[in-house]
Amino acid sequence: MYNIIRLIIGCIFLVCSIIAIKKSKVIRKHILYIAFTSLSVLLVVVLAFLPFENLFITFDSPKSVYEYYNLGKSNIELIVEGDDCDFIIDRKNDSDTYMIIPKTAGGWKIGVGSNTKRIVQKLFDGIVLYVYQYKDTSDYFITVLDTNGGESTVSDEYNTKFFSLERYNDSLGKFFVTYYAHITNLNPQYSVIVNDNKIVLGNQ
Repeated sequence: MYNIIRLIIGCIFLVCSIIAIKKSKVIRKHILYIAFTSLSVLLVVVLAFLPFENLFITFDSPKSVYEYYNLGKSNIELIVEGDDCDFIIDRKNDSDTYMIIPKTAGGWKIGVGSNTKRIVQKLFDGIVLYVYQYKDTSDYFITVLDTNGGESTVSDEYNTKFFSLERYNDSLGKFFVTYYAHITNLNPQYSVIVNDNKIVLGNQ
């Protein structure tokens, strides 16, 4: 719905422009047609980064935000709760889609994908770790995957709860398990222990 609304706004702007140009006394109207068609496309692109709905809509769940923002049927398997944001994992076929959704005291708002930053990327002995942050919030979301396959033992010094999602790869004949967690603030010494390997994440 998010993108559809922006396309409708762009089309309305283009139609109104065409009508205005036809009624005008300008001689070279084709130049204006091209210019306003380009402006309509630009308007749609700009609005894609401006969730103006946040000014008057508060959603009752992170799932409702995600389904409003994305086209097609969702397959949300996990929502990791943070303090100011929630982290959604949508699993479709062989790919995962992540989205961080900001929340207020009254509910959830639309989070634009460009505001989500992957601030840490670590690779150690086939283990891949990422840390995501939304804008400059104190919420950090960690993903851990052992590309060698199978389950892993994942922990940190704060006894953080790591949630797991499993996927079977038919071509490789292996199960792969991804672990997800939320932490508040990321200090330079923060580390995650994966299969007895200590990986420091805060020194990126």
